[in-house]
This record gives sequence, C-alpha cells and structure tokens, in this order.
Amino acid sequence: MKVAVISRGKPNQQYPLNGIFEFDQAKALAKQGIEVAFIAIDFRARSFKRKYGLFKYECDGVHVFEFSLPINVYRRALPILQRLLLIPFRAMLKSFGKPDVVHAHFYSIAAIATVIKKKYGIPLVVTEHSSKINKPASEISALDKKVAAKAYNRCNSLICVSKALADNILQNFNHDSSVIPDMVDNQIYSYGGKNKNLSPFVYVSVGNLVPIKAFDVLIEAFAKADDDAQLYIIGDGSEKTKLENQITKLGLEGKVKLFGRLNRLEINEIYQHGHVFVLPSQSETFGVSYVEAMYAGLPVIATRCGGPESFVDDSNGMLVAVNDVEGLADAMNAMRANYSAYDPVKISEESTKKFSPDVISGEIIEIYNKIKTL
Repeated sequence: MKVAVISRGKPNQQYPLNGIFEFDQAKALAKQGIEVAFIAIDFRARSFKRKYGLFKYECDGVHVFEFSLPINVYRRALPILQRLLLIPFRAMLKSFGKPDVVHAHFYSIAAIATVIKKKYGIPLVVTEHSSKINKPASEISALDKKVAAKAYNRCNSLICVSKALADNILQNFNHDSSVIPDMVDNQIYSYGGKNKNLSPFVYVSVGNLVPIKAFDVLIEAFAKADDDAQLYIIGDGSEKTKLENQITKLGLEGKVKLFGRLNRLEINEIYQHGHVFVLPSQSETFGVSYVEAMYAGLPVIATRCGGPESFVDDSNGMLVAVNDVEGLADAMNAMRANYSAYDPVKISEESTKKFSPDVISGEIIEIYNKIKTL
C-alpha cells in the first residue's frame, strides 16, 4: 500500500517540533511495510529561517517532498494554496507513483489537501489535533469553522486524537470520527530503573513557554507546596521572561530551574532523575508530553483540559481543574506523600501498550484498509 502524508512541515535540527507528530507517524507506517511519501508544505513566515523551494530526499525509510515558501498563510486563499500543493504532489507522482490513500493532518492542511481527492480521486483521511477546534462553537472563529467544515465534509475518514476532541467536532460540525491517539516513541522514552528515592524530590514539566501551558500557575502552586523539592521546567517560548521574573519575585531561584529547549534524549535523561511530571495546561487535544513522562515511569499530574482525561487515572496520576492553584498545590503534596504507591514499571508498560508506534500505526492501517474496500 502507498500512502501520501500531507504535513505543515518536517522536523529538523533547527525546528525539531515542526511537523513532529506527522513525521513520527510516517516513520512508524513505513516500519509496518507501508510505502510512505511525506509532503511537507512549509508556508511559515520569513522569520523562520530555512531554504525555499522543493527538496526531494529519503529519511528514515520515508520519501520526503519538502516544499517551502515564506507566504505565512495556511487558512486563507484556499484555491491558491491548493495550486501550490499540487507542485510537490506532482513531483511525488513522478518518482513515487499514485498513492492509495492521502492522509492530511490538521484541518488547515486537510482543507488544502481536498484538491487531491477532487482532482485525482484518491481517498482522503484527516487526523485532527488542533486545540483551535477543541472548544465550544462560540469560541471558534468563523474562518476556522469554514476551513474545518471543508476538510471534514470532504474526507473519507476523520480521526481525532482524543474523545473530547471527537465530541466537540460532533457537537460543532455534526461529523462522526474515530479516536486514535497520538503515537509516542517508546524507543527514546523509557524507564531506566534508577533509584527514585534519592533527594531532592523533583517535579518535572515540559512544554512551550506559552500562556496555554500555564507555567505561571505551576510555579505559583509549587511555591505553596512542600518547600524542600525542586521543579525542573523544560522548554522555551514567549513567556520565559515573565516566568523568570515570577521565580525571582517568589524567591525560588534555587529551587525552580528553567532548562530551555532540550532534545528528546536530554529530556529522557532528566526523567530518569525526576519523580513526578506535572503540567497544568489550559487545553490539550491529547497530551503527548504526559505520555512521554509515563513511558519513563513517572506518575503525572494533569488538568481536565480535554486530552489527559482519557488516559490519566488513579494508577498513574491525578487530575485537577484548570487554573486551580490551590488544587494543584494539594495534588503535588498528595503525590509526594503517596509516591511509593505508584509503580513505575507498570506505568511505563501500560503506556507502551496503548501508545507505542506499533500499536497506533496498526490502528491507522485498519482505517486505510476499510477505505480501500469501500
């Protein structure tokens, strides 16, 4: 079977998170014997430094067709964007051949990809990850509603990465979907069996330093929790200076450490010395970072923000309300007091059974096979 994956970009050393979910999935499908072409249409602004044009190469068993232009638009002027998508798609047809399925990620990319279904008659699968859609209809912009509706109504199968997202799409767009969570690489994140009884007690958090991740809430809650623990925050973003000032104001300079952006291997190494993962996001369509920490055997503290509710339970963590400083502080104290009740081996093994690339890619291939038989 041949599959063409349409993505908003491809991860590289300079931008390791650009298109990371999509390319991880493409690699996993290739390992399952699927022939995969990965078309990355990188239309980010000129401020994101990279070369422009069409580039063809192979990476990790995937045929990559990377098309980059600094036009800084994904949702407007769809006819123009669709014509641009046909440039790398036609290049793919010449060297890769016609795919059996096109699989687009995120509604904005999927709406552009509908041109391929119309022009070539190839079935279209869409996976939705976007937090812009994971909210009440009154909070979704008119443009996003229009673009998302175009993608959902013209695809052959819609996949959502969490039940909460699927429920919102059903409510807001009257469209059914399958629920297949994001896959998480269990070859990088794993429980190393290190002695977690060592001091100090360490809370770890990972995410972009942006308002939706609510690191200010985490720091405030940490200040109210036990006073002899450490908090490691991994990530970078627009909130960095604000958080640094908050840490200074609360007198936490020696207890809260901002590591900046780290690669996956570096993050996993910190997990080996950490005890609990905590991230009080305001909204998550799934929550990959929680699962990565669980792979490493860490129990997690998450918020009821859309995604974590589907996999965080009493055996692997705790759930608190969004923006609840007192509740988060209480959960941190409770988690530390009852830390020995959590089994890191079981947390790691159960997470792998649910979210490993082999498991998730198998579920996706089932969707492809159903479409082919229609």
